[in-house]
Amino acid sequence: MKLTGTVLRCSTRKVNSSGKETYVTNLLVLDPENSGGTNYAVEVWDDKPHEVAPMSGISLTVIGVVNKHGGVPALRAVMAAQPPKPVEAKTAAAEAQAAA
Repeated sequence: MKLTGTVLRCSTRKVNSSGKETYVTNLLVLDPENSGGTNYAVEVWDDKPHEVAPMSGISLTVIGVVNKHGGVPALRAVMAAQPPKPVEAKTAAAEAQAAA
């Protein structure tokens, strides 16, 4: 299942999984397709942390459901390839100008 929406909140934490350093990125994603404005809590497990700016668009592939009690549906997903952040592009351009 694909989930495309707007990131409302993002946080990352480091965990040890089977003796390997792993990062869990927790996202709160607003699904615009749902007229009720459903928010989804999403966990992304990866070998690197992900930083996603609030109010930016995101595309995720849902791979499972996290069993949590509460009103917000909780999902486990993997991130689709994200376009480079505009801030990084501006920073790289500024560094290139400073080096010249």
